[in-house]
Amino acid sequence: MVKPRTRTTKPTLAKRGDQNGRATHAAHAAPGNGAVPVTSAASVAHPLDPLTPDEMAQAAACCRDRHRSPQLRFVSIALREPAKADVTAHVPGAAVTRRAFAVAIDRADGTVFEAVVDLTANRIDSWSTVPGAQPSPTFDEYGDADRVIRSDRRWRAALRRRGLTDLDNVQIDPWPAGNFGDPNEQGRRILRGIAYVRDERASNGYARPIEGVVAVVDLNERRVIELIDEGDTPVPAADIRYDAAAQPALRDDLRPLEIHQPEGVSFTLAGHLLRWQRWQMRVSHHPREGLVIHALGYEDGGRLRSISHRMSLSEMVVPYGDPSPGQYFKNAFDSGEIGLGRLTSSLTLGCDCLGEIVYLDGWACDPFGQPQRIANAICVHEEDFNLLWRHHDGHSESTEVRRSRRLVVSSWATVGNYDYGFFWYFYEDGSIEHEIKLTGIIQTMAVKDGETPPTADLVARNLAGPIHQHFFCVRMDLDIDGAANTVSEVETRPLPAGPENPYDNAFEAVVTPIRSEAESGRSVHSPTARHWRIANPARTNAVGQAVAYALFPGETADMMAGEASSVAKRAAFARKQLWVTREAPDELYAAGAYPSQTTGGDGIPSFISGNRLLEQQDVVLWYVIGTSHIVRPEDFPVTPVHRSGFALRPWGFFDTNPALDVAPPVAGCACAPGECVHGH
Repeated sequence: MVKPRTRTTKPTLAKRGDQNGRATHAAHAAPGNGAVPVTSAASVAHPLDPLTPDEMAQAAACCRDRHRSPQLRFVSIALREPAKADVTAHVPGAAVTRRAFAVAIDRADGTVFEAVVDLTANRIDSWSTVPGAQPSPTFDEYGDADRVIRSDRRWRAALRRRGLTDLDNVQIDPWPAGNFGDPNEQGRRILRGIAYVRDERASNGYARPIEGVVAVVDLNERRVIELIDEGDTPVPAADIRYDAAAQPALRDDLRPLEIHQPEGVSFTLAGHLLRWQRWQMRVSHHPREGLVIHALGYEDGGRLRSISHRMSLSEMVVPYGDPSPGQYFKNAFDSGEIGLGRLTSSLTLGCDCLGEIVYLDGWACDPFGQPQRIANAICVHEEDFNLLWRHHDGHSESTEVRRSRRLVVSSWATVGNYDYGFFWYFYEDGSIEHEIKLTGIIQTMAVKDGETPPTADLVARNLAGPIHQHFFCVRMDLDIDGAANTVSEVETRPLPAGPENPYDNAFEAVVTPIRSEAESGRSVHSPTARHWRIANPARTNAVGQAVAYALFPGETADMMAGEASSVAKRAAFARKQLWVTREAPDELYAAGAYPSQTTGGDGIPSFISGNRLLEQQDVVLWYVIGTSHIVRPEDFPVTPVHRSGFALRPWGFFDTNPALDVAPPVAGCACAPGECVHGH
């Protein structure tokens, strides 16, 4: 599922593209050519700036000095974010106290450590063990798992029984183990290894799964502790490839489509501070969460009004619905069990991103604490998005049209077979959308001729894709014009027929505050158009309403696994679409800090157990995007992009439409002939 990889640590500048999609260094572009200023990677201008490579290496050195073991390995090293009050009080140009948070494991005995390193003072602030925790495997542990599986005589014999003799052509995917009550696995640090056949380097291994063979590896002991070898399903014969070289012919009837901004982009990026139109935010990369948006605000009337302190993917889980020996355990928590951020993809101009692009690099550490650069980890660009608003006045025979342009901040991560894109869209009217794009390759299972399991669907001969779901929990620390907010559930309901509703046509919006965490855990309900409003009662708009934003659901799904299942207990956050908690700096992850091999109860269930009051408080929203994937032949050998997400829209946050001042389009002016008021 996860493959080790090595990256260079050579510094880089963010890049942008010209109108033909060619990359140019921003620092070398001529003034007025749309160049975007980018600070050097070594500079730290703000408390929320992510760790520089030097700071990451410094933190690792401090940890090694504290724990002098040659078997010490680093899972992650990231910024220890300061308290919100400290961020708010920061004065530009003032000294910044920097701290790092490191998670490490001693592979000699499996002890897990958490460290807070004061980088300013070059010392360890805190050092503690985390009994029972199983953090994400390090890349060298994945490599060890591959080696010990290949050297296990039982595994090699299982493959020989299936007619496989050239084991160099076998692809091994390591999977998180989960926790299904097996006493032999308790207290161990384990992975499950499944295998596929690749005829050559460019083959698609997922077309040829080796069904019923699962190796259970103890990462601390570096050995296979159990080999599951069940069934006699043959390996599918066909190598079904998706690469261009394998296609009989490619389409040749598309003409070039170029995105041209002759005066350059309309945003500025100084370090990690991004400004566009009325928007301002800080953009960074985290080794676990990936793309993070900090300090989001909208300028209104000369004042920067806060909307969110922090937004990111908190956790995700992909439960599979097939109970067979080679499938039942597939319930991957791609953030907490694997580390989504360190699997962020390097984006390519003209392929992943089109047009005038600015990139930000990301950084993660290798198992030895050395900084590893992820080039072009985050993409920033503008897109035309059809109409912003429009009206034709039949009395004056005039038409006013404004085109919509949006700012796009995005990144991609590849976790084994699946690729996930995370896209934040910001609009000129103050609206925000978050969209997650799913593509890549489905998980597959081999089936015999004439068989189709009820929990899977055929995608090719002797090949099926198990039905599964994807749940993404986005954590949003919203500060709507300040931190003291109240979240309410809003539903449209009909009024009873009677004297006050004589035509039986009246309906109203019912607004119900979520007063405490015990009332949290809300579900989407389409018949009543249920959504949620986040308001600041201390601030009102021109008509006396509390300023607010509203969260509108997109596609969603309920978890199909039963409440007694292992995944339902461990991913309790996915049982509902919305949770609300009081802000707490250490409550970041919906399934807990270390979801691997737990029995459940961490994360959201623990956070809400104190039943804290929520009205006019600093609150955090946890919104869960859910999709059910019943596979189809068109999903193989590679799946077309599927999109899911949600929207945040101003709801009385402004006194009027904030996009009235957007200029009319220049080309194709909508004014009557000879009467253009815009000078076109």
